[in-house]
Amino acid sequence: MAEPQPTPHQSKHSAAHRRRRAKEVKTKLGNLSPALAAEVVNEVVAGQARKQVGGFTDFLREQSVVGIGIGIVFGVQIKAVVDAIMFGFINPITQLVLPGGKSLAKQTIKLHFDGKTAAIGWGAIVYSLLTFIIVAAIIYGTYKLLKLDRLKKKV
Repeated sequence: MAEPQPTPHQSKHSAAHRRRRAKEVKTKLGNLSPALAAEVVNEVVAGQARKQVGGFTDFLREQSVVGIGIGIVFGVQIKAVVDAIMFGFINPITQLVLPGGKSLAKQTIKLHFDGKTAAIGWGAIVYSLLTFIIVAAIIYGTYKLLKLDRLKKKV
């Protein structure tokens, strides 16, 4: 939700309040020894830094950014493994079984219509579907194996 905009009177009041507060702090710091003033300033700066870092970590936690990033990395790696399985195992087997001696990804069917020919790459479609099914099965199996379905999300 958006915060309501301050009225011009409120803006002037809050600006005056900030100036007055800054003047107070400056006066108090001026009455301290330089070492003590530096210590106070350092504490304030460190507190603000902790507040900003805390806000950032809250954002990461609430939006599940880290989990999404980890999921993407794992997904890419699983896809690489599945591609290796498809290229090294499935394609050679399909070359033995399917006509033409071509791998599954290169299988086509030619359609002729009105003197024109179109080659439909049905093998590439099946290849992509198999890859998707294998990746989905690995992710589902990992999800169940690690019992991630039983974890409660913090509210």
